[in-house]
Amino acid sequence: MTSLPSSSTVLHDAFSPNEDCDGNLTLADCQALLARYGSQSSAYFTLQQDTPRFGARSIGFIAYRVVRIPGFRFNIVFANPVCDPKARSWLLGRFLKQVPGRHLFVGIDAAVSRDLATLGFRINEFGTEFSIDLTEFSLAGKHKKQLRHAANLHKRSPVTVQEQAWDEVDAYQVATISSQWRSTKAVGTRELSLLTRPPVMSEEWGVRKFYGYLDGKLAGYVFFDPYFRDGRVAGYTANILRQDLERAPTGLLDYIILQAMERFREEGVNEVSLGIAPLYNIEAMSHDRPMIRRVAQFLYNRGNRLYAFRALGYHKSRYRAREAKWYIATDSSSVLGIAWSILQGTGVLSLSTQWASDTALRL
Repeated sequence: MTSLPSSSTVLHDAFSPNEDCDGNLTLADCQALLARYGSQSSAYFTLQQDTPRFGARSIGFIAYRVVRIPGFRFNIVFANPVCDPKARSWLLGRFLKQVPGRHLFVGIDAAVSRDLATLGFRINEFGTEFSIDLTEFSLAGKHKKQLRHAANLHKRSPVTVQEQAWDEVDAYQVATISSQWRSTKAVGTRELSLLTRPPVMSEEWGVRKFYGYLDGKLAGYVFFDPYFRDGRVAGYTANILRQDLERAPTGLLDYIILQAMERFREEGVNEVSLGIAPLYNIEAMSHDRPMIRRVAQFLYNRGNRLYAFRALGYHKSRYRAREAKWYIATDSSSVLGIAWSILQGTGVLSLSTQWASDTALRL
């Protein structure tokens, strides 16, 4: 039985700004707030397209996605609020009061979960985020044998890695690899969203894009999203990893990540996040909702037709990175409605409505 990590942070319920909240923030407003307060490794996900944002320029914002199921509207918040921690409890309260519908928070950290618990939400574990301290990372040890093998890929194959601007790469090759890769996944032709950020086939603010070439032809790539502390880049999240499944040598994506990590370390950036492994290592918590835990564990063990939960967890764990629990906070909504809205909001559900219906009957 686990519980939320303790914190010395004091909730500032008396926080009272001069500016009211609305949904009129521009992209430039959100980028400025992200550079100041976007310290979560998934903070950049809040900039993805077709995402409403609630907040104010002087305070911060909450990004969410509206999902409608028969009779209900769910507002799914998929990352921490991007704001000063002193304003977070106030901003959450405003969001709950002013945005109509039911509210669901996924992929949030312990601090935000504590705030929501005081507002009446129930907290469950949702997965594990893996992050690497580049000042300490090495390839030594028996558990990193695969990574050492990948790090020496250039000795076995004519591979090179380049960080390039969008106008320096063959956009057609990038898109072709993406389509081919996606066609082999359970999601088919769709891009997932919310707990990941779909690839943007153009230049992006702050995003670093590394490309792997085999004999001079593009074979794979990794896109890294920045996250920030005090107005400076604190680290990068490996968000998009794709390769030519017919040509890419084994270990190419790990090789690209390792090369990028070395570049970041040289620049004085000391963290790389591998992102969240959803539903990985879900354990019971004090005062959680047992049925939500049961559904999460069932999907991790039996839901890989929908999403490669187990494979993703295994891949990230090979780096022996720091592990941090992320959480889901729920109101009194039904477990089936919560599960359905998450699967629909992320783009997983439309793969197999019949499978989801059959699954619901087993729970």
